[in-house]
Amino acid sequence: MTAHAAVPPIIEVDRVSKSFGDFKVLDELSFSVAPAEKLALIGPSGSGKTTILRILMTLESIDSGHIRIEGEELYHMEKGGRLVPADEAHLHRMRAKIGMVFQLFNLFPHMCVLDNVTLAPVLTKGVAKEAAKRRAMELLDMVGLADKAKAMPAQLSGGQKQRVAIARALALEPRIMLFDEVTSALDPELVEEVLAVMHRLARETDMTMLLVTHEMGFAHDFADRVMFFDRGRIVEQGPPSEIFTNPREERTQGFLRKIIAAGHRI
Repeated sequence: MTAHAAVPPIIEVDRVSKSFGDFKVLDELSFSVAPAEKLALIGPSGSGKTTILRILMTLESIDSGHIRIEGEELYHMEKGGRLVPADEAHLHRMRAKIGMVFQLFNLFPHMCVLDNVTLAPVLTKGVAKEAAKRRAMELLDMVGLADKAKAMPAQLSGGQKQRVAIARALALEPRIMLFDEVTSALDPELVEEVLAVMHRLARETDMTMLLVTHEMGFAHDFADRVMFFDRGRIVEQGPPSEIFTNPREERTQGFLRKIIAAGHRI
């Protein structure tokens, strides 16, 4: 469900630039995301998609521009009537609105599944341990892994690890969820179980979700809007039916031709 146009955006990216050395990965990038919108970011490797997610998660800083989350500056704060760079306390507070699921799970190997999911709410939000455990079990049930609560990460398949990582991100009750190529490290037969969980999240929650993926068929079914990136800029954006069946831009057409040639479903 895409939110009504009159509703203020939950994410505003305003002329944001970012370089790594001489390589400009984001070039005066501007876009906004509506509350509850499901947005898929596609494009060639190195086009800036993952950098956008890492910047929203404050894992990378920006060189210039502004980002606002629910109308509040992410990298700036007001002091003495003017905007100054945000301090760590401000970043920490803003970060609590956003969850991220990474390509490589990042579970704690020495902790069982249940402890992996309960740790962050207890440590960062001061949730009582028993309440955190109850919520963790609900989330593990939602991702189909309640029976693995006491298992160690080494005993899980890649798909199961990724589903635990999704439950762990959800345990912090973020308003926005970011997914970075969450199936790209998985064997093909395990991809479907992770995508099924994400479909369920999209259907059953009003979370805003941003997804970087090479799974074009999933992006087509999941997203309200698709943005095609190249060289740090948005080349084309629109509903999945439009982008995947009738792209206007030559670069989008060429990218999708390569995806189809590689055997991917759209």
